[in-house]
Order: sequence, then C-alpha cells, then structure tokens
Amino acid sequence: MKTPEDWFPPDAPRLAHIQQVMRTARIVEARQEFGGRLVIAAAYHDIGYAEAFAVTGFHPVDGAVLARADGCDAGVVDAVLHHSGARGLCLRMRPDLAGHYGPTCRMMDTALSRALTFCDNRSGPNGEALTLAERIADIRWRHAGNPALLETTADYLPLFERIDAEFARLLS
Repeated sequence: MKTPEDWFPPDAPRLAHIQQVMRTARIVEARQEFGGRLVIAAAYHDIGYAEAFAVTGFHPVDGAVLARADGCDAGVVDAVLHHSGARGLCLRMRPDLAGHYGPTCRMMDTALSRALTFCDNRSGPNGEALTLAERIADIRWRHAGNPALLETTADYLPLFERIDAEFARLLS
C-alpha cells in the first residue's frame, strides 16, 4: 500500500492534515482496538483530493473507491465513504453520487466510522491538533462562502459532539 506521502507534495496542507488524522488515529488505536483499521481508514479518508485519484471530484467517494480497489475491508471503505457527514454533503452538492451512500448516513453505525470522524474533526487543515470547537470554527471561517458545507456541518454538529464525547478521553 502506498502512503499519503506518495500521493501529495511534501509541503501540501492536505498531506499535513492526513498525517495529523493518522497520528490521532494511532493514539486512539493504542487505547481502543481497531486492528490497525482506523489508521488505514485515516490514510484513505482524504485521498480523493489527490489529483491521481479524483475521479468523481467528491473526495469521500473517490477515497472509498480506491480503498475498495486496494483491498481494504468493507468497514474501512464504509468509514471513508461516510466520514464527517459526507452523505449529507453529497446530497447537497453532488446528488448524482447519492447512490454510493444508500438511504441513510452510516457515520454513526460502527465504532470505526465514529472514530475516523473523531480523528478528522480533531485535525486542522494544516496538520494542527484541534478541539472539536476549534475545528468547527475553522470550517465556518474557511468555508464561509460554501452554504452546502456550512449547512451540513450545522446539521451534523450534534452527532459530532456525541462522537467527540465518546472518544475525547482517549487523547488524555
């Protein structure tokens, strides 16, 4: 398996973000067993932003397709596909891709999926470790001109808070 360092230039903010998500995933994995699958999901969660893998232009779908093609198990693929409320964003921005998601969001369905969302929500766009509140504030600031993303973030915020409450203790 290639690593995120193979997918992005060394100074790319997206690479720094993925690396931080993976660092957070390793901490969570050390305290709650996922058999290494959380770190793998963290590596794939934003791979769809890499030019080589941006097939549909919607990174969660592209990442999940690549994870499946690389032989990742269904749980990892599903976590990548549903991370951080991606289904809700897809319905607002790319309804043509909704068939990838099925009738409901599965972000909350497994501990692996919730843990990936936790790690993503605790990692800033340039690789900094953030609290959930800091991450949400950053999203609101950076994406002020993207109403679909802001509405999706607002809709999923109660779930993000539940996920954060579930996993935050693992970081201390």
